[in-house]
Amino acid sequence: MKKQIKFLLSSISFSLFVTVASSQTKPNFRSFPEIVHNGDTIKVEYDASSTVLKNQKKVEAVMYSYQNYKWYASDVTFNGVENNWSVSVIVPKDCGLLAFKFKADTLVDNNHDQGYFLMMRDKKRAGLMAKGAYAGWAFSRSPKYGKDIPNYIKFEGISDSATYHWLNQEISFNQDSKSVLVYPYAVATNATFKTDAPPRLQRILAYLKRAEATEGDLLNARKILLRLLPDKIIADSVEKVLMQRFPKGSLARLAAFKAIPTSNDITLTLAGYRKFLADFPENATDKTFNEENRINYDIIKQNIIVFSSYTEKNHAALDQYLSALSFGMINNLYYKIVDIPLKRKEVAEKVLMSVSEKLVKRLEFIRANRPEEFSYLSQQEWVQMVNNTMAKQIVTDHIHLLNNAGKYKTALIYADAAQPISGYKNASFNNELSITLAKLKDKERLSTVLAKSVYENQASAEMLTMLKSTYVKEKGNEVGFDTYLASLKNATDSKKMKADILKEQVEIPMVDFAMLDLNGNTIKLEDLKGKTVVFDFWATWCVPCKASFPGMKLAVEKYAKDPNVVFYFVDTEERGENYKKEIAAYIKANNYPFNVLFDNKATGGKATGEVFDRVCKTFKISGIPQKIIVDQNGIARFRSIGFNGSATELADEISTMVDITKTIK
Repeated sequence: MKKQIKFLLSSISFSLFVTVASSQTKPNFRSFPEIVHNGDTIKVEYDASSTVLKNQKKVEAVMYSYQNYKWYASDVTFNGVENNWSVSVIVPKDCGLLAFKFKADTLVDNNHDQGYFLMMRDKKRAGLMAKGAYAGWAFSRSPKYGKDIPNYIKFEGISDSATYHWLNQEISFNQDSKSVLVYPYAVATNATFKTDAPPRLQRILAYLKRAEATEGDLLNARKILLRLLPDKIIADSVEKVLMQRFPKGSLARLAAFKAIPTSNDITLTLAGYRKFLADFPENATDKTFNEENRINYDIIKQNIIVFSSYTEKNHAALDQYLSALSFGMINNLYYKIVDIPLKRKEVAEKVLMSVSEKLVKRLEFIRANRPEEFSYLSQQEWVQMVNNTMAKQIVTDHIHLLNNAGKYKTALIYADAAQPISGYKNASFNNELSITLAKLKDKERLSTVLAKSVYENQASAEMLTMLKSTYVKEKGNEVGFDTYLASLKNATDSKKMKADILKEQVEIPMVDFAMLDLNGNTIKLEDLKGKTVVFDFWATWCVPCKASFPGMKLAVEKYAKDPNVVFYFVDTEERGENYKKEIAAYIKANNYPFNVLFDNKATGGKATGEVFDRVCKTFKISGIPQKIIVDQNGIARFRSIGFNGSATELADEISTMVDITKTIK
């Protein structure tokens, strides 16, 4: 009888492969042999003629293998003639299910979000499915359980009862999977049987609370009692057992984590973090429990590194924890201890160069050694993800530091790796690449970068200076340069920018004001009637505000000879006594032709901001940089919020707003 049941179940499982693989008149996916055992060498055939990959010259695939209840991805290259592709693969010995995602360039075939699957028979147990076959089949199509293949198929999911069925099969034929699958199995049981679920959950609890239960078993029992039944009294009794049997276990770790001081005394908090790591080392901890209770060791290490860099004025903590930092935390850490102090000029660039190199080298090591938590990505996908992250979040600063250190050849290596990803759509990156090429005297490539950056409207003021210098050398003078510059720009994008700006046009009276300028003169709104006015609200502590100034300088210079257009840079939200002198020195040092106004002290406050507070209420805005364009009648017509990094784009945006506003009578 048992043999008949086993045969029936395995037949049902095999029929799943037939359904998936033969869903079309002519199967476009199949294996030889059709009945596959774990550990076999099999031939996989793929007919692309009826798929989105039809007539592609090269077809690759990502093969997902479900091993020991976890997904592992690998890259597979197929050989073929016309649309018939094939490859021989060795099925891992501990594999229960295979899935394939076929691709060519940016095209992907995942069988119309149904997936291409192969379920494994067990080589050592005749007539049975391999360990993990049922669970893999359940989870791959049950995304709400969080154990499917990330980004493989978009699928609402099978019913909870179907998930329960397959997990029940898995546990029935693979008893050692109980502890691994118990919680999702309990969730599926609860959802399937609803009011009839409690007796079944009690049987699960009886197993989890057995005499030889592990800490993980008892933690799952506690979770079931708190989330599914719920029964706080019994959950508390399980907690007592956990604390008695595992005094340095997960619950003790949670209590210690919550006890870390969170006061304004950074020294006290640092001591708390360090004691926690000493008392509860990360290795051998329950990662699921940590995630569910927000015990993030990466953030603890990050905070130690960041806080100590400010309080202890060194990066000794970085050296201590660098080799243990994860992929995700390096990005956050780079932003906090390299990007911010670099832009604020708080730390010497020589020091930041050393820090940047350490973090980049760590990231390169991780790229070459895919972490276990990213096993669902193939090696190609993993490398691409790391490269994308480096190109978008880290490389620009790193190249800047290398340039300033005179390491131009090394800077070019990083730039060349990032450029295909960045394209010419990042002004800051384009600027650093241009500096590198200029220093290496690669005039031909520099010319290409400058032209393409202007075309994308992602150029810096420094790049325009380089472009003009080249133009003057070729022509002998700068006559016609503005026309040449305009010819390089993308006319379609310019038209789109204007259309988008027109959609944002407003009609709101500008708030009245009287503010002092750098020379101590009082400027009033009524004095500006008859002129188009650009107000730029900024502050000395605002990094993007100051980063936008080169672009604003381009706009100011464009209208320098137009008496009917004026710019005022309103400094606001400042504290202290000497900010006016500091601003005057800053404007002079950077050669900015700016008219600066000082906001009045806010009513009842210690900082300035009286005018800007009223602007925020009137225009329902907040934050700086904030630019407002006002017409000759004192009516605000446009606003520009924030700064995206491109000086030329900002200058064109402001110019377009000004030109439209000038036409309003």
